[in-house]
Order: sequence, then structure tokens, then C-alpha cells
Amino acid sequence: MTQTDSNREAPASQVARRERILDAAVELASEGGYDAVQMREVAERADVALGTLYRYFPSKVHLLVSALGRTFAELRDGFQGNDDNGSPEDRVYRVVAGVTRFLAKNRRLSGAMVRALMSADVEAARDVEAVDDVLVGFIASATHAPDSPPSEEDILVAHIIGKVWLIDVVTLLSGRMTVSQLLEDLDATIKRVMSASGSAG
Repeated sequence: MTQTDSNREAPASQVARRERILDAAVELASEGGYDAVQMREVAERADVALGTLYRYFPSKVHLLVSALGRTFAELRDGFQGNDDNGSPEDRVYRVVAGVTRFLAKNRRLSGAMVRALMSADVEAARDVEAVDDVLVGFIASATHAPDSPPSEEDILVAHIIGKVWLIDVVTLLSGRMTVSQLLEDLDATIKRVMSASGSAG
């Protein structure tokens, strides 16, 4: 069951509490990056007991990975239905470039969330899978009009693009790549992968 599924089944008060916790973590990460996200401080900002926080998120890694998943979902929702123009390659590029620009603009926050994703162990596997599902679905859906679901091939292509993109994002956030360089590499990757798979329009 994904985090989204569990949210649907949880009482509204629990969903609201979880959102407050994520909001607090995002605020702290935006202010001071990964090290600024201390569980006790998160609990205080979210107005929940520390024990309650740990019931929702067993560690800071769980918390920040979940925040990344929510961020991707919000960005996805902002794009959906607003970009039907151009070839599948163009749409995929615009979607992933939009996420890239958001992460580049919010470097402390994105650095904290991506660091948590890269350091997550098997205990956070479910949270990581939820993030992966959102990102891959986000990319794959851009290959078609909203009323046409992606194929298995589209999903495979989205996995490949997503993995290359994530490596580039890590390089960007470490200061070893500029946004322009990342977008250039991203454009070349999308064209190569989608052309080889037959997904390009």
C-alpha cells in the first residue's frame, strides 16, 4: 500500500497531523538544509509529541523522503492537464525540466530531501518506492494525452530517464553541474532513450 493509499484510509485528523509534520520538516530544511531538520524541532513546530512524530516517521530519512514524494506529487498535479502540446519528447522534457528548476531554486530543501533519498536503507524502502512511483508516473504520463494511459514500454523508459535525471540532480546540488548543463544532458538523454524505444512522436 502506498502512502497515498494509507492517507485515503486514515481519519482526517491523522492526515492533517501528518501534513503539519511534513510542513514543519520542509520549513526547517528550507531554512537550514539537512542538518537543520531535527526531530524534536520538527515535533515542536508541528505541535505534536515527539513520540507521535516517530509513529508517523521512524527517522529523519523517512520524514524527508516522504516530503520529497509529496513535493513531486504537488509538482505533478500542477503540470497535469496543462501541457498537451508538442511531441512526447518535448512534453517529457518540459515536465522534468520544471521539476529540475524547482529543485535548483530551493537548494537547501532539495539538497536535504535528495540526501535523505540517497542515504535511505531497506527500512525506508516503502517510502523510496512511493517517491519512485510518483516520479516515474509523472514522466510516463507526459508521453501521452491525459486520456491515454502509458504503456509498459513508456514506464520502462520513464524509469531510465528518472534514474539518469536523479544522478544529474545529485551532481547539480553538489555544485559540479549547472542547471544549463543538466538540462542539456537531460534533453540529450530523453531524445536518445525515447528514440531508441520508439516512444518519441
